[in-house]
Amino acid sequence: MSKQEFIEQLRKSLASINDYTFVNDTISYYENYIESQIRMGKSEEEVMNELGDPRLIAKSIRATHVDDEEADAQNFNREYKEEAYGTKGRHTLLNLNGRQIKLPSWLIKTLVIIVLVVVFYLVFTILRWLSPFIIIGVLACMIYRMITGRGR
Repeated sequence: MSKQEFIEQLRKSLASINDYTFVNDTISYYENYIESQIRMGKSEEEVMNELGDPRLIAKSIRATHVDDEEADAQNFNREYKEEAYGTKGRHTLLNLNGRQIKLPSWLIKTLVIIVLVVVFYLVFTILRWLSPFIIIGVLACMIYRMITGRGR
């Protein structure tokens, strides 16, 4: 089998793969490999015998490529779900008594917001109770400064 026949058979055997860039890269790889082996002193016939049947090579390439496509599809689906549910790589680890708890960041953010709302509520409630005393204290300081002349 000649180099040209090998490449044509390999191309035909890889025709079922829809990723044309992948197929062209694969064909280029084998063309370059054959050329490099010939430049190193091997005959074309020796290189073709070493490579073997292009249909078997194509079969293993297709099997590997399908596995890669399935893995890519699974990764895409997982990443899509993670983005849709807001969990993509966004976890926070909490240490409680030496135990690590992994929580999604949206839950941590929600808890922080709830704590802040409660703190602000308590502060404003306390200020509302203390405001008459604060106003009286401020007024008393102002009157004291006016009387003693220390306000200027």
